Order: sequence, then structure tokens, then C-alpha cells
Amino acid sequence: MALLPIKFHEHLQLTNVGIRPQNICFANVTMESDKFIVVREMIGDSQQVVIIDLADPTNPQRRPISADSVIMHPTAKIIALKSGKTLQIFNIELKAKVKAHQNSEDIIFWKWINEKTIALVSETAVYHWSIEGETAPVKMFDRHQSLSGSQIINYRADSECKWLVLVGIAAKENRVVGNMQLYSTERRVSQPIEGHVASFVRFKMDGNPHPSNLFCFFREKRSWWKTSRHRSWLTTGRKSTLPKESCRRTVHC
Repeated sequence: MALLPIKFHEHLQLTNVGIRPQNICFANVTMESDKFIVVREMIGDSQQVVIIDLADPTNPQRRPISADSVIMHPTAKIIALKSGKTLQIFNIELKAKVKAHQNSEDIIFWKWINEKTIALVSETAVYHWSIEGETAPVKMFDRHQSLSGSQIINYRADSECKWLVLVGIAAKENRVVGNMQLYSTERRVSQPIEGHVASFVRFKMDGNPHPSNLFCFFREKRSWWKTSRHRSWLTTGRKSTLPKESCRRTVHC
């Protein structure tokens, strides 16, 4: 029997640690890594933030914090809060504000892309905000027109932040269409790609002394007679003795 490519293991149920079912939704629950889960809860007229450390899930921390969105640092007890156009970062253990920023645009999506940087997505552009120093968010690129009207669902960067990808979905002809914008910070150019999911992976290829940077993505196309699922990957970045490769597998259902 072939080995399963993915195994699922239930770590906990949020209701078992005191989270009310009505508060469990995409707008209230965030999980930036396998370290923490953060939940925004409404208790009567009061709002609080629940921080669940997955190393000690039976002892959630509740704090009286009001915010539109909350995301936890991937590894440390540092929390980022968004209220309207106001962005704040706090170190929970030190009980200190790390930094704050008043943005000129509404942020419709944000995400920790590494331990030092938060990505901010507005209706028109993408920014990177470092938690170090006093710097304001830095504009990385303008959003491509193919993502106009899309709901942004993800943003990823490679380990060196040389390649970035913005992922969005939109309803079209009774189906969900995925659009992505792949951006090179070195070349300062974008490429629109159809796709629903994307990620960057470091991979050592035979015959190449340097690790390759793989950009992997998935897209699904539906018609009245078939569903086509495409899984693709290509190498980016450092030159090697091997040609760049792009592979695709199509499954008809």
C-alpha cells in the first residue's frame, strides 16, 4: 500500500479550551505557525483576545484587547493588532509596545512572512513592515490588475524575500477562480498566473551544488464535462548547471 502523502492529527478542539462556537470563524481565528492559535472573542459587549500556546493548550491566555484583526508572531510571544488603519506590535512577555504605525490605506490582508517581517496588503499595493527599528512599511509592488476584485487569501515569500507571490480568489461563472501575482524583487517585474495555492520550497537537485528555490502552485479548472487539476513547479533564483524546469501533471475527474 502506498504511503499517504499527508497525515492529519487532531491536536485540540477550540471548544474544549473554552472558545464559544459562534466565535470560531476565519475572521476571528488566526494561526500563523504551529506554535500559537489566536482567537478574537466577543463576551457580551466586550472583546477579548485568547492566545493558545500549542505546547500548553489547556492554559489559554485571555486579554481584554479590542482589534479588527490579530496575528501572532510565528515563534515568539509577540502579537500584532490592527484597528482600522492603526497597526501595533506588542511583546507580551515584556509587556511592551514594539512599534506602531498609522497607515494611509486600509489593510485588507496581513501576514507574518518570517520572524522579522509582516506583509501588508491594501487594495492597490503590497508592503513589508519590519519589527526592527523605527522604519515604516516599505512598498514592495503594486497589485496586478488580474487581482482586481479578488479576495486575497494568502501571501508568501521565499527565504531571502527575493520572490513574492500574492494569491486571490474571485467568483466567476459559478466557480471560484484563482489568480496569483508572482513578483521578483531583483528584476522588479510581476507575472500573473492562474492558481489557487502557492508556496516556495528550498530543494537540492541532483547535479547542482546549490539549493534550488522551487515555486510550487496548484490550479483547478472546471467545465461541464471535466475537472482539470494542475500541479506545477519551477526553479527560480541562483544560476546552476541545470536548466530551469517546469513540470505539470493534469488529473481529469
